[in-house]
Amino acid sequence: MNYKDLVIKAITYIEDHLTDERLSTKVMEAAGYSQYHFHRIFLSVTRNSVSEYIRKRRLTQAAYDLFYSNQRIIDIAILYRFESQESFARAFGKMFSISPGQFRKQRDMKDTLFRAMEKLPLDEVGLQHLSKSVSLVPAIVCLNKMHLVGMSIPGVNSDEVGKLWRSFRQRLFEIERKPDTEDIFYAVIELTGRQWEVTYIACVEVASEESVVPLGMVAKLLPVVTYAVFTHKGTLSRLNDTFQYIYEIWLPQSGSIRTNWPEFVRYDHRYLGPMNEDSVLDIYIPVGSPY
Repeated sequence: MNYKDLVIKAITYIEDHLTDERLSTKVMEAAGYSQYHFHRIFLSVTRNSVSEYIRKRRLTQAAYDLFYSNQRIIDIAILYRFESQESFARAFGKMFSISPGQFRKQRDMKDTLFRAMEKLPLDEVGLQHLSKSVSLVPAIVCLNKMHLVGMSIPGVNSDEVGKLWRSFRQRLFEIERKPDTEDIFYAVIELTGRQWEVTYIACVEVASEESVVPLGMVAKLLPVVTYAVFTHKGTLSRLNDTFQYIYEIWLPQSGSIRTNWPEFVRYDHRYLGPMNEDSVLDIYIPVGSPY
């Protein structure tokens, strides 16, 4: 058995026993390797320690239970092996930047930044994507002001996003675009200020801040900001794997913090469509020093 197959077997065991006591120890015993050796294998393949992977999966499942059930928060905390409601709330807030109680009050879980930060179980395709289709070390760039015009919707529902882009492309002729940017498009994701809900804007860069904003469209100014830029290769269905790497692995280890400016995706001539395995796009995450 190669290392990737071993990790897939371990992940399957974790999913089947997510609420068990001493799960980290049990999964290592089930793998048949020494604790030290198995930990090194798991870390090298998933870029998470065994205990960290289990913690993130438990918190994600707890989030589902918060949203879809009426169980008390304390009961959910105990089910997923947290010592108290307080320790659960601290871990939940650290991972999702929102308290369990606030998360439960959301109107539509799929239309929040939770989708970028939930920990889905890794599969063989996800492991392959992580090892070959993500720029693990980002470029750090500072961009000048950008004046954007586009169309927006609340949330990031994939069906609605697809409809938005089709409608927007039909109206591109109404926009005075910046010269030499005909092949460049942006998807800006911004917190609305209401709980954890987001706005999604399909947009292009315009000639100046005085450019006319067509009826039914919105203008967006991005100021001078420093970004960590990651390259994603593959279909859009694997985009969440890239965001998980950014938020779960790279950002906590980078020494940087995510600032409050919007993040965005940049599409250019390398983007060949949502289902094309050879599509390439860039993800811009606003970052800064914690000091």
